[in-house]
Amino acid sequence: MAMAAVAADSARVGDAADMLERGIISRANKLAATCGVEKGQSVAHAVELLKSAPWPHDANMEAPVERRTFIHGVLCIGSISLGASEDAGLVVASGSHGGVTAAPMTRAFRPRLVFFNDAGFGVDRAGAACLPILDTDGIAAATVAAESACIGDGVSTLTQGVISAVNETAHRLGVRVGETALSAARTVAGKV
Repeated sequence: MAMAAVAADSARVGDAADMLERGIISRANKLAATCGVEKGQSVAHAVELLKSAPWPHDANMEAPVERRTFIHGVLCIGSISLGASEDAGLVVASGSHGGVTAAPMTRAFRPRLVFFNDAGFGVDRAGAACLPILDTDGIAAATVAAESACIGDGVSTLTQGVISAVNETAHRLGVRVGETALSAARTVAGKV
């Protein structure tokens, strides 16, 4: 599949319209490069070039399976969209970015504490924009630095993540910027 990435400092994380309007390509894979996509181009230009990319689907290809894993009693999920009502009250490590779009999915199952990836924060600190939104619901939330954990990997968020931002609800539970997600998760889980 032809793919390109958008520089986090060029547009709001999780905001497709903003990426299209002012985003800048930071890297492209080999297939995208054959379409003419390259670092430094506008996303709008790259989108037009990618229209010539071959259709990537193989009839025999199976969709990837999203996993739910528990480590030290913490639910690790690749995407916050995998949270379910039975996860209410759990500590959850998500691989999702902490943009505005994460808030409604998190509200739907109300974890005790949830971690996101800050995705490099991006313009307007959009990679952590859901933190104050979740504060209004009393949901403790934090982001881990993109440099410390793999985006899209909840296990990496928990086991490798270093906290980069917290909301007030998380701060009241003792979660602090600079500590590891695993340490914070253990602290919060111990207060249940």
